[in-house]
Amino acid sequence: MAARQAVRASASAALLAEREGIDRESYGLAIGKHLHDAYCAAEKALERLVELVDGDVPQGRTFHRDLLRRAARAVDGVRPAIISPESEKSLAELLGFRHVFRHVYEGFDYRKAAPNVELAARAIPRLREEITAFAASLGLAPRA
Repeated sequence: MAARQAVRASASAALLAEREGIDRESYGLAIGKHLHDAYCAAEKALERLVELVDGDVPQGRTFHRDLLRRAARAVDGVRPAIISPESEKSLAELLGFRHVFRHVYEGFDYRKAAPNVELAARAIPRLREEITAFAASLGLAPRA
């Protein structure tokens, strides 16, 4: 799901860049929605893994950041880190975008969001690779 949404964001951004006369605001919002959904799907995958392996997930107002921090840290005697520091940083940036996208009620400016398209295009496939490697290290078979 996350990868599909990241690809959709990239494809829509390419169309926005090359076509004149299209509804730029609607395309920009669609790209924002794809990025939002890509991040949410990635976060949900991490949440399920952390809960499955660690037995619980972070709670409270800082849940989202705490989840990324926990996924990027090994738990002594339990598991290696699920994601790399690079993925933690990239996902934290996408989390920041998700927050802004959810809370900007008018005046969304795609130009400010555009760098997140390339970020998602790099971060989401890397996340998938890291989750696959993590699962393999525990003898778990990832879903297709």
